[in-house]
Amino acid sequence: MEGDALTRITERLESLARELDSEPEEGRAAELVREASELAAEAGREVGAALRGASQAQRPPPEG
Repeated sequence: MEGDALTRITERLESLARELDSEPEEGRAAELVREASELAAEAGREVGAALRGASQAQRPPPEG
């Protein structure tokens, strides 16, 4: 699931970068940067969740 989200985020960030490279007007550029920032934060959360999941999967079951 995380991989799908990260792929979607990456594709959108690439699209935003292309649009920013086209030198949009200032207001539109601000919107694009804001969206990119939100997506970067979302990507960080997805990576963190994936790492936690991998870490938990590698832990041995509790003894008892």
